[in-house]
Amino acid sequence: MDILTQVEPSGQVAPREFAALEDAVLEIADLQTHFFTDDGVVRAVDGVSYAVRKGETLGVVGESGCGKSVTALSILRLVANPPGRIVGGAIRFEGRDLLEMSESEMEEIRGNEISMIFQEPMTSLNPLFTVGRQIAEAISLHQGLGKREAMELAIEMLNRVHIPEPASRAQAYPHQLSGGMRQRVMIAMAMSCNPKILIADEPTTALDVTIQAQILDLMREIQEQLGQAIILITHDMGVVAENADRVVVMYAGRKVEEAPVDELFDNPGHPYTMGLLSAIPNLEEAAHDEGGQARLNEIKGMVPSLANLPPGCVFAPRCGFATDQCTSAYPPLTEERPGHWVACWHAGRLLEAGS
Repeated sequence: MDILTQVEPSGQVAPREFAALEDAVLEIADLQTHFFTDDGVVRAVDGVSYAVRKGETLGVVGESGCGKSVTALSILRLVANPPGRIVGGAIRFEGRDLLEMSESEMEEIRGNEISMIFQEPMTSLNPLFTVGRQIAEAISLHQGLGKREAMELAIEMLNRVHIPEPASRAQAYPHQLSGGMRQRVMIAMAMSCNPKILIADEPTTALDVTIQAQILDLMREIQEQLGQAIILITHDMGVVAENADRVVVMYAGRKVEEAPVDELFDNPGHPYTMGLLSAIPNLEEAAHDEGGQARLNEIKGMVPSLANLPPGCVFAPRCGFATDQCTSAYPPLTEERPGHWVACWHAGRLLEAGS
């Protein structure tokens, strides 16, 4: 049997609608990235589409395992093969489909025009080389500078991300720096070639609240200076509220909602988004709770196995609004309001109730 036939979902196919942006610097259209395992085909990304404009921050949110990071790795074609493979869709950067480029062409893109800040800087940085050398290596590779010039620019980048005594810090090894410092080094490395797109995958994971704020402020500052588009991947809705212009919500490998950030927080149209927002701690409500035992709302149940998705809407088993229609057919992704896309049979009613 042809492998593409094997990986197609049985029954109802996921929606393939796409909210295109005329001035998008990056467009992902119907992306499908699957992992072929002994237990079956895991549809980690199953028909995801979104776009980002120059100078815009697009937040991508969802629970762990929903496909956020795999989508980002697919953009740079860094998904390990085997077991993973991009089996369908298009990723257009300034009109060029990255999936049709040769590996040598992609090497010119990675770290140069599209850069990525990975989740854990301690494992992303090479422990055997100084941080200055690692930044300088990327600069030499893409800009063709000599060692001395590349190191001078690396030190300048460390200064730009507000690392004190940058010339001295450039000679340090990753284990000699704090978590916040290592994250700043990762940002300096990602920004060293002035990329047009920065993918930030959980850039504040494992950092304390004060350092988180500093890192996010730093990213905004650099974006204002250089005008990059940022794809901010996170599970922290508070980070999204403070930093994103638009938001894509993913669940079980699919996009279930997309909207401007204010619209999404004020009036979510998908029950999953509503669940994520209701799980955010509210200090004001807690202060007025007489018993002092205010509890967070929770989304009941578990994320389904991506190798064995249920028929119909994959969120239906956890959804308090689910009907027979939800369990029999996957809802199309429709533009319920200008710029507000939702994949839910009850989106119209939910949006109206929230208005």
